[in-house]
Amino acid sequence: MKRLMPGSLAGRTLLILFIGLTLSHIVSILVFTSEKMETAVLTSEQQLLERMAILTRLLCDAPESLHAPILSAMNRDGVPIDVTYVANGSAPIYPNHIESLRQALEQQIGRTQVHVLAVHIQEPDWHHAFGTLHRWLFWIEMQIIRAMHTEVIDQEWHVVVQLPNQKQVLLTSLPAGNHVPLFRHATLSVLIMSVAILLFVLVMVRHMTRPWQKIIQAAEVFGQDVYAKPLPEEGATEIVHAARIFNRMNQRIRAFVEEQLQMIAAISHDLRTPLTQLRLMAEFSTSAEERMRMIAILDEMEKMFTATLSFARDSAATEPKQSLNLSGLLAAICSDMVDAGALVQFDEGDKLPYFCRPMAMKRAMVNLIDNAIQYGGRADVRITSTPDRVDIQIQDPGAGIPEAEWDNVMRPFRRLEPSRNRHTGGVGMGLAIAHSVIHDHGGEIRFVLPAAGGFLVKVVLPLHK
Repeated sequence: MKRLMPGSLAGRTLLILFIGLTLSHIVSILVFTSEKMETAVLTSEQQLLERMAILTRLLCDAPESLHAPILSAMNRDGVPIDVTYVANGSAPIYPNHIESLRQALEQQIGRTQVHVLAVHIQEPDWHHAFGTLHRWLFWIEMQIIRAMHTEVIDQEWHVVVQLPNQKQVLLTSLPAGNHVPLFRHATLSVLIMSVAILLFVLVMVRHMTRPWQKIIQAAEVFGQDVYAKPLPEEGATEIVHAARIFNRMNQRIRAFVEEQLQMIAAISHDLRTPLTQLRLMAEFSTSAEERMRMIAILDEMEKMFTATLSFARDSAATEPKQSLNLSGLLAAICSDMVDAGALVQFDEGDKLPYFCRPMAMKRAMVNLIDNAIQYGGRADVRITSTPDRVDIQIQDPGAGIPEAEWDNVMRPFRRLEPSRNRHTGGVGMGLAIAHSVIHDHGGEIRFVLPAAGGFLVKVVLPLHK
């Protein structure tokens, strides 16, 4: 059942409404057709016996040439009865006929020369009538009729009667003979109604799910930018309520993030004073070796505080996004690094406009390229684009990051040994800052170990239309 159910809310709503409305239309048709069947099944045992007795007396009294018109006239109303003449001795044998009904019918006929040989009751023979589908439709219609009436007979009565002229006739009641097959009279109605229902439900579902699509898109944007614009609170009551709750959640998360970042920045800033005091105390140390070790530790702590303060300041900043030439930005970064003596290779291509936070994006690219230079000796930078994304590849010939550490290096102050140790001057914030910036733009950083060797960092940025 789950495999047949569409995955989207719109698809499930469309399917459920379409099936429900179509089935209700079919049931309505069955209720209408059951009304036409009532004259054929709304009868009692006594009434059916009287009807067969009257028909038998007419067959006895009227010329044989009038039997067909008489039967046609009688079948215009009430339970239809079929009359079949059979040769003597060839009438069907019903060993399980109902003797009480046979005697009652013979008494109703009231002719000494007319003998009722057998009365047998059975379910309608659908194999020679309309088939299995109609049998189920007939059953549904009968349940509808039974729900509204008490005296209902839907079985076939087979009565073998011997007339005064010694001829035998087979009288058969046909309650299903008046059944109106659904596909004969209502197929076109169901088809037209189903198409109309489908179109109506399609329009309605699209109208109902459009606000939810906006909420989903807003949630996706908020996952990339906590300073995104609030969601408009408009539409149906439930949509307005959901949008209002979403905006409140957005405000609380934004306030929480700002509070935490401000606290980190404040702590990093306040620690500078005792750090300066410790440096002054270290300068007066009597042991030169101990003094150098203390100053080295203090320098490393200062770098950590500076990096933390910078990370908190950048994370809390609300730099507006604007369009820039991403290829030109990379070219400028690489050119500055080459001027500083680094080995960087970048072939600037066509202009590639990209909507981003310029300073944040520049810092992320500088950190990634600087890592490649610092730990691999050089950096080869390439940029490519597709209709829906931009790929920036930064490759170096170094050993790279062990695959087991790929998830961990994105955490602040995470440094790897031995290639990325304290003596390199890093404090483990470069990749954390780059990851934060790229994630803020809806992208991701991927690590690749090329077959030819070296290490490849791939930045994937989505192109928002």
